[in-house]
Amino acid sequence: MPNVVTADHVVKRDVPLLSPELARRIERLVAPEPVVSVGPAVPGGVIVVRFGRTIAAKAKGGRPSNKVFCFGPDDLSRLDDILAFYTSEGLEPEFYLTPTGFTRAVGAALSAAGFAQFDFQQAILYGVPSNELTSPPPHITIERVTADSLEDYVCTMAAGFEMPVEWRDAAMNDARRSFRGDEQRFLARVGGEPAAVATLRVRDGVASLGGGATVPAHRRKGCHLALVRHRLDAAYLLGCTLVIGGANYGSGSFRNQLRGGLRLAYVESGWRRMGAQ
Repeated sequence: MPNVVTADHVVKRDVPLLSPELARRIERLVAPEPVVSVGPAVPGGVIVVRFGRTIAAKAKGGRPSNKVFCFGPDDLSRLDDILAFYTSEGLEPEFYLTPTGFTRAVGAALSAAGFAQFDFQQAILYGVPSNELTSPPPHITIERVTADSLEDYVCTMAAGFEMPVEWRDAAMNDARRSFRGDEQRFLARVGGEPAAVATLRVRDGVASLGGGATVPAHRRKGCHLALVRHRLDAAYLLGCTLVIGGANYGSGSFRNQLRGGLRLAYVESGWRRMGAQ
């Protein structure tokens, strides 16, 4: 496993039982981390703020990111302020609700504001890092992204996610601009050709699997599963105590994370204002 920061000591851990407290902790970690803006806003950049327990993210002119996390009964009095955070710039948010935060009062408040459930969103998974290191199949190599391979990573990310042309360039520029050499971004190659990407974000001792995508020409070759296992190894070496991930329920990504040892925590429900796109 090249270019992975190692820890001096790691121990084997059992997967904890999913308690309401753990589910709420996972929910907070799935949400983006609020940041204090310094200097002028970057066009297409994501702004993340907190309203009580609720985390609200918005972006104008870039990759869609108008999402509300961790909303629940404790923040019903803040709903007007949350909505104003978006409508001040002509944006429409989507609320991502979890079983621990949803109540009859929450549903009634959102319905009164014109929202309705439009879908079940991604399934959230959790588990512990690998305790036995693995190697990718012989036809796949995995490397940690550096400044030299950043452009391969960015282009593979855009192709893998099949980004719409409306915000593709903005998302690629944001990935270039936000790159730091100490990040855990990974690039998989098949026969030396860029094929798939993924990220590992560590926060409060918890590793989050994200940003996994494979270009159409290299799908069904084991790249995604290899990157899941590689990141679980990286989480182990980094001394993380918990791993979380997300995927559409029943998708290939969902199945690969299960194969990697993660378990289903819960499925989010998505709420959108009726008529909004």
